[in-house]
Amino acid sequence: MGDENKTGSPDFRFALWIGAAVLMGVAIVIGVDWPTETSDPAPAATARQAPAFAPPPIAPPPAQSPRMAADELFNRAMMAHETGQTQQAAVFLPEAIAAYQLLEPLDTDGLFHLAALQLAVGNAGGARATADRILATAPNHLLALAMAAQASQKSAPNEAKGLWQRYLDTYDEQQGRVPEYGHHQQMFPTLNKQASEFIARATDNATLPESGAKEAAP
Repeated sequence: MGDENKTGSPDFRFALWIGAAVLMGVAIVIGVDWPTETSDPAPAATARQAPAFAPPPIAPPPAQSPRMAADELFNRAMMAHETGQTQQAAVFLPEAIAAYQLLEPLDTDGLFHLAALQLAVGNAGGARATADRILATAPNHLLALAMAAQASQKSAPNEAKGLWQRYLDTYDEQQGRVPEYGHHQQMFPTLNKQASEFIARATDNATLPESGAKEAAP
């Protein structure tokens, strides 16, 4: 009898097999995950590894309108021109002029930009014609008067003197009348100086021939 209960007896081994089979069945019923080897994580595992708080998506920058692109070119071109960056100016000035010409018809601010660019490339005739388009509807527009005067200083100094004088005479009355004055407020001290200096030079030059003639008379 004692020998039948030993662990090596056939009855005991049979009982162990039965017990293992029962445990296996229970494990399958309750869904125990058995460890397996795989090189790729399961989809559920990948999802669990995702960060709890993902950063919000970055919004793309707003698209530039053609006018915004032209104004940006204007700023870059005029900055290069005024600071003596000749190579950059040679690239940006024609590009900016072409950009504004494609936007026709232009408002007064756009026409002023175009006239300034034309002056920068030495196209005085084109700048004067562009400024005159503003003056046709706004005869005392300060920026247009300045562009027309600058464009005429070499070819028609007396006309330029009159334009600069009109600029100075209407300066106080014109201030704050149109938005472009505010956009280009930093230019007015320089333009005021140019107007006063040109009028003084033109006045002196006008009196020199007369004075010289009197001195030469016997």
